[in-house]
Amino acid sequence: MQTEAIKVNMIMLPEEAVNQILNDQKLILERLDQKQEENFAESYLDSKQIPKLLNISLKTWQNYRDKRKIPFIQFGSKIWVKRIDLEAFLDKHYITNKKTA
Repeated sequence: MQTEAIKVNMIMLPEEAVNQILNDQKLILERLDQKQEENFAESYLDSKQIPKLLNISLKTWQNYRDKRKIPFIQFGSKIWVKRIDLEAFLDKHYITNKKTA
């Protein structure tokens, strides 16, 4: 029977250095979590924000959803709208100046 030797490299660090590395790692993970939350907030809008942004009533916003004028995501009672879908809706209703001849 043939056995293979396992080569192990070890590095010894002072406890202070190990603790600093662990603290830095924790800080990095917290920042990544925060960045993910920011990215979500930049990509999606809470349904409560839409009437304020469009300066429309809650009833009008409800009608837009009922008629599927703006796509949305719903899970339970929570509703989200992709920012890009809202921008597409606004672009679709963009009125340009009349051409003068």
